[in-house]
Amino acid sequence: MTTTDARSDRIEGVLLGAACGDALGVPYELGSSSLAPGEEPRMVGGGLGPYAPGEWSDDTQMGVVIASVAADHGLRHVTALDAVVQGWVDWLGGGATDVGAQTRQVLGAVAADGSTRPWGSSSAAAAALHRRTGRTAGNGSLMRTAPVALSFLDDPATLTLAARWLSEATHHDPLAGDACVLWCHAIRLAVLDGSLPELAGLVGVLPLARQEQWAGWITDAEGRTPSAFAPNGYVVTAFQAAWSAIRHPAGDGRPLVASLVAAVHAGDDTDTVAAIAGALLGAVHGASSLPEEWLGLVHGWPGLRADDLRDLARRVVERGVEIAEAHRAPEELVEVAEHLVARGLGEGHDFFVRGRPVPSGLSSEYIGLEQLEDGTYRVWYLGDRGTQRSLVESADWAVVRARFVEESVTLAQARRRSSKILDDPDETRRWWPRG
Repeated sequence: MTTTDARSDRIEGVLLGAACGDALGVPYELGSSSLAPGEEPRMVGGGLGPYAPGEWSDDTQMGVVIASVAADHGLRHVTALDAVVQGWVDWLGGGATDVGAQTRQVLGAVAADGSTRPWGSSSAAAAALHRRTGRTAGNGSLMRTAPVALSFLDDPATLTLAARWLSEATHHDPLAGDACVLWCHAIRLAVLDGSLPELAGLVGVLPLARQEQWAGWITDAEGRTPSAFAPNGYVVTAFQAAWSAIRHPAGDGRPLVASLVAAVHAGDDTDTVAAIAGALLGAVHGASSLPEEWLGLVHGWPGLRADDLRDLARRVVERGVEIAEAHRAPEELVEVAEHLVARGLGEGHDFFVRGRPVPSGLSSEYIGLEQLEDGTYRVWYLGDRGTQRSLVESADWAVVRARFVEESVTLAQARRRSSKILDDPDETRRWWPRG
């Protein structure tokens, strides 16, 4: 197999691995069928559906909606996010099976609202639910997150944003978003490199305040078997159970199969844990590592089979690469944007970096930054009833960066006098050379 063929195999493996894990776990969800110690699970259907043999559940159904939008439009802009949420609302109205209570409640509110901006409506409903209950950290966004990774193989910075946007559409708790961001970055690296990444080494993509906590949870998962993390309806224990299954395969068969067997033996939400693990396992080992018996059986809403998922995965990646080429922000601009976000400024509200997507839209007043075609940089102020005023234009990036940061912080301070803006968001990181 050539390098290109091997990567294509891994791309196809992401959606197929998730779907096969889902269908393998369906019969045993919440103890629907007994599974003796050492017994290998089978795609016999049943479960909470009931499902036909090899039929996937809501885990893959919701992921297919994301993948379909990503293949047609990408996931960078609010119109695509709206299309995903509207797709979920339509799915909830016809075709959905075994929908989680939190997801049903949020999407039900969107359907009743009839908003022309479904993603904003959904995110607001999820936030309102969180304010009322404080309990929105279920595993329902992590189970569907794999297609987001495929959409941003060439754009890790936007991957971090998009994974959280789509998590927050139904699951407001930041831990749910953290889990999606981490898992998507792991899938991305596995597809690109063909090896299992060290998950604890990826926590740097998360907010500093929670990095140590996640590193501890990952270490804990590596030290115990999957059943130690049941019940696993909570996003952290679902994440841990999936990672533990990957690190503690059951039996001597091929690694992908042995780890999915271990995921199902974790018990409780078996289809979800196996779907989460399957996406990363497929990214590492490829679709060719899945048993032909499984590939022949796996199917589900909306009338798709294994070859359809292969094609869908390829199209997601192709569209993602195409869009990344057209909208790539230079690395130094991405870094300064991340610096300001870490300090507590609002992207799209206080500042805007051209090439960085802002799904919630731009404020009527902000400080902007862009790189021009000749390689120089420009900082501008937008305000005064929509008029633009250039502040600095130079090829000296250090000068431009300093002015952009200064102006952005000044604007933010003027707007939020009672809100603290951090001076140094991460003392362990040098954002750029001093001096």
